[in-house]
Amino acid sequence: MHLPLTTVALSAALILSTPAPGGEPIEHEIVEAVAEAVEENYVYPEVGVSAAGLLREQLSSGAYENLEGEALAGAIHNALIEHTNDLHFAVRGLPTGWAPPASDEDAEQRRAPQAPFGFNAVQRLDGNVGYIDLRGFANAEYIGDTVESAMRLVQGCETLIFDLRRNGGGDPSAVALITSYLYDPSEPVHLNSLYSRPDDKTTEYWTHNEINTDLAMPDVPVYVLTSGMTFSAAEEFSYNLRNLKRATIVGETTGGGAHPVDFILLHSDATDRYYQLVLPTARAVSPITNTNWEGTGVTPHIECDADGALDQALLDAYSKLLANGNEQVRFGIASLTARLDPVELSGADLAQYQGTYTDREFRVDQGRLMYRRIGVSDFRPLTCVGDDQFVIDGFEGFILRFDRDQGGAIGSVTGHYVLGHTDKSPRTEPAN
Repeated sequence: MHLPLTTVALSAALILSTPAPGGEPIEHEIVEAVAEAVEENYVYPEVGVSAAGLLREQLSSGAYENLEGEALAGAIHNALIEHTNDLHFAVRGLPTGWAPPASDEDAEQRRAPQAPFGFNAVQRLDGNVGYIDLRGFANAEYIGDTVESAMRLVQGCETLIFDLRRNGGGDPSAVALITSYLYDPSEPVHLNSLYSRPDDKTTEYWTHNEINTDLAMPDVPVYVLTSGMTFSAAEEFSYNLRNLKRATIVGETTGGGAHPVDFILLHSDATDRYYQLVLPTARAVSPITNTNWEGTGVTPHIECDADGALDQALLDAYSKLLANGNEQVRFGIASLTARLDPVELSGADLAQYQGTYTDREFRVDQGRLMYRRIGVSDFRPLTCVGDDQFVIDGFEGFILRFDRDQGGAIGSVTGHYVLGHTDKSPRTEPAN
């Protein structure tokens, strides 16, 4: 989670020059510069003091002797992570010859996020379920039009799924912007607060009505998919909606990073090399829990492997939609059943379906029921998804249902299409 660069005292790409007076090894000055920054600005003052003390102890013991560049950065990075367990910390040795932007305008251009601003995919799944695969939360200043376009594409959906399994975080302003579409714009909701140590200030984040209010969906059920890689602002999005009882979280417990960061450049005059310190300077404070997810992550309502989170969310959503009378989700349920839990039938069971049904033909081949539309397609394998119900492998939005008379004999087969129409084919020739 990155604070906007204008909100933190250190945020103007602070450069700490570290000359090497008296020939003192340059790595000593870099370590000391990191220690000072951590001591003065880490979100927890006591931990910042102890972390700085550790770096100085290691420096005195020779742990950083003869290190520079990536090797030095990696050693400092590991020490900070091991001491604080704060995964937002990072120290990087920038490439030789790298230089900061020549002007504020150049700096702003480098900081500006690029389209598609983390929106990897926007789809409408079976059962009129909206799906947004979001890989990051870019600064709200830049993404308003993109967010509106994404929400327009899922407008009118019965359920909305946000996939944050590959989302490493970003800007809290974007969290508030996107969340605003999930509430009544006329009733602001306090989502989160951020306390910044450098300026001793707390900033509150609320939903707002500076959106296209026609696209707001306050009554649409929401699911959020998570993994162990879901981090920072993506965790805030999940944590906020979980505590507000606005979403069902599905997947794995998230990474556990609730400390927004600032970026600090450290410069060695002696070698003209730059280092970057990513320093956690703030912490999230939920208005509901009065704490955050740092070190613990966000626990899902439905726990499962991340790879299966979408399927589990869809199963849960489809079951609720079906109970509410949405018959279209039958096709989604059939597709999931075929992939996750197909019905196993014996050879004798499959044989009863063989034969010709006007323009359709079925036969059993190597333990699979095969189907073709006579004169239109070749035989394709079917998978049983329920009593007398089959789907074509790899073909969604279509269910074949065999129709029985009162005596239990199969007299016809009906094709059911996702658009709502059907076509029935009476049985004309049973299999020999």
